[in-house]
Amino acid sequence: MNPFAAVAVKTVGAAGAAAVLSLGVVQAASPSPSPATDHRSDRRSVVRAVFDSEADVLGIAPKTLREDLRKGQNVSDLAKDKGMTKEQFASSLVANVKPRLAALVDHKVITQVQADKVIGRISNGHIPFWDGLHRTTPK
Repeated sequence: MNPFAAVAVKTVGAAGAAAVLSLGVVQAASPSPSPATDHRSDRRSVVRAVFDSEADVLGIAPKTLREDLRKGQNVSDLAKDKGMTKEQFASSLVANVKPRLAALVDHKVITQVQADKVIGRISNGHIPFWDGLHRTTPK
């Protein structure tokens, strides 16, 4: 091989390797989506906290509550079976969910404003799954 060709091959090879490596550096430098930037992760965390708290107030496992809801039952009937009114259930739910929401605030998954809004909605009588699982049928 001609000495000039050998230098050209080495240069092109080095440039190609540098280009490939620089792509890796750019990918490594770009931040992956964090929970704070994922607009759904905070909602999912809140829904999970409330759902688990509902199951705790009812004295059942979250998996059992999920199965009951899928079978067509609703939280109001389950609460009635436990001898609880809507107001009693709501106050127990608020007491149970507050520490879970506080943990989410401490871990910066949600803000205190979001936690206060959830507590306010439950206190005002909006209890998720109170009337059951409402699914929309696909069109």
